[in-house]
Amino acid sequence: MFKKHRIILLLVITLLLFSAVAQAADDYIDKSQINSGVIKINNNNGKVGAVRVSKGSTSYDYILKGNDTIPLQLGNGEYTILVLESVGGNKFKQIAKETIALKSVDSNEIYLQSIQMINWNNDMDAIKKAKELTKNAKNDKEKVEVIYNYIITNISYDNDKASNLSSNYIPKIDETLKSQTGICYDYASLLAGMLRSVGVPTKLVMGRKNDIKEYHAWNQVYLADNNEWVNIDTTYDAGLKKGNAATTMIKDEKDYKIEKEY
Repeated sequence: MFKKHRIILLLVITLLLFSAVAQAADDYIDKSQINSGVIKINNNNGKVGAVRVSKGSTSYDYILKGNDTIPLQLGNGEYTILVLESVGGNKFKQIAKETIALKSVDSNEIYLQSIQMINWNNDMDAIKKAKELTKNAKNDKEKVEVIYNYIITNISYDNDKASNLSSNYIPKIDETLKSQTGICYDYASLLAGMLRSVGVPTKLVMGRKNDIKEYHAWNQVYLADNNEWVNIDTTYDAGLKKGNAATTMIKDEKDYKIEKEY
């Protein structure tokens, strides 16, 4: 859970619509992975401060750390991509714009990709651990269970980190694995990265839980055998386990309200 409601993914970006010379969108937007439902933002010149992805009335803002991969998770259709340069504070000016049509992309495929806040590759220790843990799993549910149990047993909640979280914080799953500590955002990113790497579609979701006052992050995981998405909250269950209380991996959806999903 976030002790301060300052998460950068909910940042309201102020766009300054004054006149500026915009470069070609292709200079910044790499669409080579569009069939997997993601785009990559090229920030080699260091000018790009943020990206706004919009479809219909819904927008997602991303503060960039480098050449980041961004999901198009709002379904097939037309997306507007605004590439933005920081001009101080949370104010940005548009330097490129493109409309992208997402067609016939399997929505589950999107939730297997490495993206900015769920950054993973096969060389990472967390991914090697995921493959080790699941080597004898017979189906996706067994993969989920063994990784879930590993996380709630080995990762502890970091209250100090939650109280001092920077406004542009992005999890790094190997750091969470190594330190064996994290906030809810770290827990959710770690579970998502590990499960995606073994072929289980997983969302990182943010919003509210009925008995937690702070903003919260957890996961939705797709179980292919049942053709359903289920809520899993490793942060919550790690706390229960530490207190020797019983845990239930799959949560009741009525206890959660999703505001953002990645």
